[in-house]
Amino acid sequence: MSELGKRVLSAIIAAPLFLAVTWLGGWYFWVLIAVITVIIQYEINIMLEKQEIKAWMPGVITLSFPILLIPVFPEGAWMLFLSGLLLVFILETFRSGNRGWTQLAPTIMLGVTIPALFSGLILIRNTGESNEGLILTFALLFMVWANDVFAYFGGKLTGKHKLAPSISPNKTVEGFLWGLAGSIMVVVFFKLAVHGFPLAWAGTILFAFLTGCAGPAGDLAESKLKRAAGIKDSSNVLPGHGGFYDRFDAVLFSAPAAAVFIYVTQMISVF
Repeated sequence: MSELGKRVLSAIIAAPLFLAVTWLGGWYFWVLIAVITVIIQYEINIMLEKQEIKAWMPGVITLSFPILLIPVFPEGAWMLFLSGLLLVFILETFRSGNRGWTQLAPTIMLGVTIPALFSGLILIRNTGESNEGLILTFALLFMVWANDVFAYFGGKLTGKHKLAPSISPNKTVEGFLWGLAGSIMVVVFFKLAVHGFPLAWAGTILFAFLTGCAGPAGDLAESKLKRAAGIKDSSNVLPGHGGFYDRFDAVLFSAPAAAVFIYVTQMISVF
């Protein structure tokens, strides 16, 4: 089977499962995001090790879960995070010998950054009342997937101008614009077809534009890390897709961008 065939088959199996758990929401969704977060952290740590940088994974996980809990109960999760941070500092002090805090920086970076970015997805799922959060989460996910598909095929067909050749030589400006068009098409469909879509038309288009730009930035961020590590995929656990980081790199940037946008629109009640 070709790589494209594996990619399609894997997506047909995995996407409905992810959407089903997203629909369930609550702790089911939280556990799913927590598991994906830890897997991605392990994948990134392997890439860091290839650059002679190594995070301390027990410390990474100790910091991760409180951050993912902040959208659920902010004060308690923050206290838990502070306790975990203090514990990681103390343990690193005593376990480092004469090396100093050589693993502390990558441990904190990996333990804080990935769950903080993923918390945007949890915040969106918990937005509003009734089905608002579910609708927005589905819209975001389908926008990201459409962006990926449109950028891939549109770039192959019409791509001429390199987008970021030093990071990812195959990505083109034309592919980026096709991807942005795909995101806009999906969100327009949601606005027209889904009852209760919580954004006005101006907010709908801006929502697609922001996430459609943030997603490719997340893709480029991973490409830069993979290029530095000298690898093609973050792992090989997903046939045709590589690793979990390969599948969620765009979501990691688009979700917090969408969460911030939704928060601002609720605060100022403009869109």
